[in-house]
Amino acid sequence: MSYKISFILSMVFVAMFFLFAGDMICLQHIYSDLDAKSVNISYLISKHGSLDKPFLSYIEDRYNIDFVSADNYSPLYGDEVTYVIAKDYHPLIMSNKDMKVSLKRTTVIGYYH
Repeated sequence: MSYKISFILSMVFVAMFFLFAGDMICLQHIYSDLDAKSVNISYLISKHGSLDKPFLSYIEDRYNIDFVSADNYSPLYGDEVTYVIAKDYHPLIMSNKDMKVSLKRTTVIGYYH
């Protein structure tokens, strides 16, 4: 009889482990997705040649991300631009608050011309 009770109690820990594993898989998927999008975004920034407001809103809408430029100046041809892209994630069990997964990348203006 006691092994049945211990089995039932241990299932709580097994369920928590599966929820934690699900969170880790979702976080890895979001990180990989952001990494893949960063390649395209770097290409678009390099090809466009500037970081004006309409272009940044186009990137945010097209890729469904939050875009933050780390540089506060208007870059010229050949300048390095550092930017951060981020996405929010509501975890199953890891936290009660939303988590922000972000990547910091650098590209060169005019590199692909």
